[in-house]
Amino acid sequence: MIETFIIALAALSFLMSFSIGSNDAANALGTSYGSQAAPLIYLLVAGALFEFLGSYYCSGRVAGTLVSRIIIGIDTQPMSSQD
Repeated sequence: MIETFIIALAALSFLMSFSIGSNDAANALGTSYGSQAAPLIYLLVAGALFEFLGSYYCSGRVAGTLVSRIIIGIDTQPMSSQD
């Protein structure tokens, strides 16, 4: 039961992050397509490439900023194995 819940939660989290990322890409690249400054295929490739690079290389920094500057008082020490 709990495994099904975790899998469903992971799938929904992925879909939510995918939709947020595609909305951001549309906002950034839509003006270039609307003004016909670049062909659609170039914008799709550039959007996919830079969305991936941003998430791959910058996600740790974003998480670090959340922990150190936004969410004050969060315990960042590793949990001990004392039970």
